[in-house]
Amino acid sequence: MKKTKFTGVFYNETINNGRVFYIRYKLNGKPIREKIGSDKEGITAAYASKIRAKKTSIDRLKDDAPMLLNQKLPTFDECFNMYYKSIENKSDSQNTKRRYELHVKSTFGHIKMDDITTQMVEDFKLKAKKLKSQKTSREYAPKTINDWINIIGTVFNYMISKKDMNIKNPAMATKVEREKVDNDRERYLELDEIKKIWDALDNRQEYFDNQIRDEVTENIKVFLALSISTGARLRSVLTISKADVNLNTNTVIIKNHKSNRTYNGYIHPVYKEIIAKRIENLSPIDYLVNSSTEELSRNSINKVLQPIFDKLFNQGLKLEDSKRRVVIHTLRHTFASQLAIQGTPIYTIMKLMDHADISQTIRYAKLSPDSGKDAVQKLEF
Repeated sequence: MKKTKFTGVFYNETINNGRVFYIRYKLNGKPIREKIGSDKEGITAAYASKIRAKKTSIDRLKDDAPMLLNQKLPTFDECFNMYYKSIENKSDSQNTKRRYELHVKSTFGHIKMDDITTQMVEDFKLKAKKLKSQKTSREYAPKTINDWINIIGTVFNYMISKKDMNIKNPAMATKVEREKVDNDRERYLELDEIKKIWDALDNRQEYFDNQIRDEVTENIKVFLALSISTGARLRSVLTISKADVNLNTNTVIIKNHKSNRTYNGYIHPVYKEIIAKRIENLSPIDYLVNSSTEELSRNSINKVLQPIFDKLFNQGLKLEDSKRRVVIHTLRHTFASQLAIQGTPIYTIMKLMDHADISQTIRYAKLSPDSGKDAVQKLEF
């Protein structure tokens, strides 16, 4: 066993010229030698020295020694709660908490962190792939399952990096392969189909058993006008306030809640009158869709528009056919698709959609009239 430059840190060489690191220290007066790991596992002499310092602090500090070394590791639920406190002010925190409590907590919440293994995460993934949503009666989408697994991995990373927990992450992507995701919706609305939605709102008694109040319908019309004009995500539309709108320049400031940034959108002349009428009696901080400072719920929008979508566009589709099913998000997809159809440059579409990467936008290029057909026809074979 050979010394390193770090006190109490030694190594043995393997037959493949690797190194296995050990530490020596005293605990309650008794000498202890402990194997830390090999360089093939990413272990270094500096890392081994850091572990030794923590170990020796137990003997030196007694009752004041670090919690994670002086007693058993906490449960996953305790660690999730620590992690959640660090993100609870972020826009997506409630969704994360809901996913955890509904789908992850029952399996891992009661288990100590050092008892959770990669095989347990794999078993969780296999079980999740067979589950069906009570709401839709369909199997959960691959992205949804990935979200659950990512919660496990994120909590482990948080405890390792922020709380100095000396454990390995069992949900790393290199250990637990994520499900392949194909979320690209093929369905977008043609211009005459958009008109059908407006007609349906004016003749709503044909689509609902109960009477939909005029106030609710006006909220939906404002939502529809903003969605088709800007292509913004659902919550981004719901949080457009009067102060965000400039009718002189037909611009609107949009909040991207996923990335916590703002960008500019534009109001189409066809919908300007609807927007102008809505903001007449609003205060600067009132949201347009709900005419108040309270954000309208997603469900309030969905329970009006989805029955219309289903009756107009989704008849005969299989439940699992998400690519061709018209939903609220189809409005955003329609905005980008119609821009591409009229020949809008792909980088302009990227800007208007506020995509972080061109790869998110490039799928619309196939709809462009300049997609290559003319170029091929002109080839002089």
